[in-house]
Amino acid sequence: MTSFTDLQISSEIIKAMSAMGWVEPTPVQIESIPVGLKGADMYAQAQTGTGKTGAYGTIMLERIKPKMPSPSALVLVPTRELANQVAEELTKLAKFTGHDCLPIYGGVGIEPQIAKLRRGIDIVIATPGRAKDLINRGEMDLSKVSVVVLDEADRMLDMGFIRDINFILAKVPKKRQTLLFSATMSSEIREMAMRQMVNPKEVLVSKDEPVLDLTKQYYMVVQKEEKRDALYTVLDMYEPKAIVFCHTKHKADQVSKKLQRHNYLAGAIHGDVAQNKREKVLKGFKDGSIRILVATDVAARGLDIDSVDYVINFDAPSDPDTYVHRIGRTGRAGKEGAAISFFLPEERREVRGLERRTGKRIEQLDIDIVHKEEPEVKKLDEVRIAIQASVNQPYAAKRTRSHGNVASIEINLGGADKIGKGEIVRMIKNDTGLASRDIGKITMGDRYTFVEVFKKDAEKVIMSLCNQFYGSKVVKARIV
Repeated sequence: MTSFTDLQISSEIIKAMSAMGWVEPTPVQIESIPVGLKGADMYAQAQTGTGKTGAYGTIMLERIKPKMPSPSALVLVPTRELANQVAEELTKLAKFTGHDCLPIYGGVGIEPQIAKLRRGIDIVIATPGRAKDLINRGEMDLSKVSVVVLDEADRMLDMGFIRDINFILAKVPKKRQTLLFSATMSSEIREMAMRQMVNPKEVLVSKDEPVLDLTKQYYMVVQKEEKRDALYTVLDMYEPKAIVFCHTKHKADQVSKKLQRHNYLAGAIHGDVAQNKREKVLKGFKDGSIRILVATDVAARGLDIDSVDYVINFDAPSDPDTYVHRIGRTGRAGKEGAAISFFLPEERREVRGLERRTGKRIEQLDIDIVHKEEPEVKKLDEVRIAIQASVNQPYAAKRTRSHGNVASIEINLGGADKIGKGEIVRMIKNDTGLASRDIGKITMGDRYTFVEVFKKDAEKVIMSLCNQFYGSKVVKARIV
């Protein structure tokens, strides 16, 4: 049995690994760390959850000095969630080495990131778009970077980041060590490796073969109109902590809201969900306050969440590789899991292709689907959220007297929250389908904002706003 000491890792890093509960290295760590410690360029095929962050993190920490004035290492990742996860793990790994790590991504304010970069950071973990922005602003100096990591390179290519990656790597010294990790090893990935590396070593420990020994696979053939009831039935029977996959952002929102109306602890993540809300939802899913995470494929890529009991494919996966990535979220860390996929009758033939891809049989789940009545929409008075008094009463009375088909909505956000009218409009449009022309006069105070909308849209706007966050603040709204 190989130990971390056998890999010639320093005592400071081994001490941190012990504190993290790591007992022995994973196969990808055994194969890649010795290669990386010699300074060689390398590309490795590794799935999420195989220990690849620990592999390249160890290499970086061993090869760069801490407390330098500008970054010495750069990790490029496809998503905000993965940037945060990598930064969290590298920070734990660097507990006794003195290195500082910083996640950089869009969807949040850029000024705090700039301030931290100016104070000095050793390892930057960045999404390509925000990294390019900071370079163009002259706020991120990569001239001293000696180690570059491309994590989940296949997904970055899928998301169209190749030009940004080439732009960023052109700002890094040519004399550097480059490490590439990818779940799949296509010709495009190999081409990228050859273009960005010098005589790279190839590590193919975690080949593109799913590790599904602990995952029981099932499918159900359902009519389109039965899907929601099938989902409710599965959730009621097994009461799992589950990830539910949908094809589109709209469908993810729709399914999540239906689950919430039936009192399931559910939340949605996709590309249009504000970063602060995404982080709130993911934190809730990890700590158990949210039991059902409804997600799109892109949003869920790179998530490393333990103890997921079930993966439910509400929408059938578009291809076998997508299926493998989805169901790989369960049956991990020695715990059994299950995957249930819903197929429309005309999609049933796709099951055989998935079986060929995984090399395992997918059993048909024969259960009676229980129809669940949709709860009645509560009267508007019942969904209004009470707000602390201190409203400008004369103004509120004036707004109440608005005639015709216009209603005035009071929102518990104002100048003190550093929010502008543009952000208010964006929040109102989020999930409601309203256009800017459907939103009338906006009057902002220090603690509250009053917005005019058509009466027919008022309830929809209130329910949407009350599902949102602004920073860490729960948004509340009511008609006045």
